[in-house]
Amino acid sequence: MMKPSPDPIAPVALRGAVVASLLVLLAALVGAGVRLLPWVLDPSIPWATLAPFARSLLAVAFEAAILTGWPVGWAVAAARLVERGEARVLASIGERPIQTVFRLAPQAALFAVMLVFTSVALGRDAAAPGRIVGALLAEGRAACGAPGGEGEGRSHEAPATHAVPFVAATWLCAPSGARLVGRAPIGGVVFSATGARVSDDLRRIDLEDARLALAGSSKAEGSLTFRIHVGTLTMRGLAPWAQASSIPPWLRAVVVTFSALTAASAAVFALLELRRRRVGTVAAVAIGAAGPLAALGALRGLELRVPEVASGGWLFALVLVPLAALAAVAAATTVAALLPVARRTGTK
Repeated sequence: MMKPSPDPIAPVALRGAVVASLLVLLAALVGAGVRLLPWVLDPSIPWATLAPFARSLLAVAFEAAILTGWPVGWAVAAARLVERGEARVLASIGERPIQTVFRLAPQAALFAVMLVFTSVALGRDAAAPGRIVGALLAEGRAACGAPGGEGEGRSHEAPATHAVPFVAATWLCAPSGARLVGRAPIGGVVFSATGARVSDDLRRIDLEDARLALAGSSKAEGSLTFRIHVGTLTMRGLAPWAQASSIPPWLRAVVVTFSALTAASAAVFALLELRRRRVGTVAAVAIGAAGPLAALGALRGLELRVPEVASGGWLFALVLVPLAALAAVAAATTVAALLPVARRTGTK
């Protein structure tokens, strides 16, 4: 006869958290694939050009998987502990719900370490989305310098091109040197340049050796085209495709990890406090997911409002993120407690 596990919740919680994280990761990867698919299918965009953006999406997928899967797995394990009656047995021998939560401390440390690493990686991109576009520009220009990329042996052929996503521009790999050709977001002005740098918040683009073509009109001569050549051209006031976060990556990682720990622990504690009620798996999943979703919403709302030189008062507002997770778990648990008790039906 197999000896039962001495810990009634830890193995189930670990299994549930891993399975839930993998399911969320799979869904996130599908979403990332859908977002990347148009550029993957574009033959003018090499994979090396998309690699920086793909890495950013991968970091988002892993953070969402751990942040959501961890509390959901723990909540389902706690619900099953109640359903099997083991929660009442633990209460009868004097173990309080908070002591049962502490049984999960070792695996909590494991999930926290993984979440910190993924959040730091994601926080770097969130604080400076322009770095991704900068990497895309660098990859496209490097592709022009690859063997055969600059038009060697292509004197009678069209030069190679490498499109750059998000900036509506293309590297033209001419024998005389690579040039970036595109259309400015403001005014639709056609430009070309030998180099380009973008600011971290994507609100400024600096072009080197820029040439512009401006369309005009004259009563005497009709339509006119003005060509301008400048050594350096700066375009400001651009609307970024992704808003930058002003929260340092390490601080963002701490807030995300502590919020996940708060949501997971609160879900287990709340479900064990309801040990006389069977809430069901669906309700347990809702209780487990409520905290992470509320934390993500609160964090996104704050990181777009914290000034770049954040004062202590603004940083103190980040305490609201785990508090939002805790409040969401409490609200979801209250709703589950008001629902009719789930009863099993069977035949004798």
